Amino acid sequence: MPQDVTADDSRSPTHAELLSRPIAFIGFMGAGKSTMAELTAARLGREWFDTDRLVVERCGRSIPDLFAAGEQSTFRALERQVIAELLIGEPAVISLGGGALEDADTRDAVFEHAFVVNLAVSWDDVKAELPTLMQTRPLLQNRTETEIHELFLRRQATYRKAHMRVRVPRGDLEAAADYVLSALMG
Repeated sequence: MPQDVTADDSRSPTHAELLSRPIAFIGFMGAGKSTMAELTAARLGREWFDTDRLVVERCGRSIPDLFAAGEQSTFRALERQVIAELLIGEPAVISLGGGALEDADTRDAVFEHAFVVNLAVSWDDVKAELPTLMQTRPLLQNRTETEIHELFLRRQATYRKAHMRVRVPRGDLEAAADYVLSALMG
């Protein structure tokens, strides 16, 4: 079963408010944001958007290509624009890239206009996946384990501000999605 479900009542909207807002999944690379957001959207009958995919569609280039060309700022600008548009559209379920909230304007907008769910992963879980993550995530390429750990720790401060924090186990994604939805609607 998923663990560590927490919600800060001072920041948690009512059920009616939740249904009128986008739901944004945040967390470190490899946490399962896209998968959990897609499953949650299907259960709620909402559209699901993955911000990384939308950026790629808009610019016609892959994220690794953008990063390899030194165009991380181009990627972040498109990401900021995509997220801003999603936050003012019909309530949807959104999976944000792991670093999307490092931009202060994006972070403020997401926390103001969406119900934010952090899919929490431990450093041990990330560390176990590092060989794969380092091959598939451009931001992690050419970084040491120590540098990645520092990035992980730095992002935790923002992730802890989420309206809800859920630690989901690897494996049965359907059961985990049911649990997340139950916690959201609880």
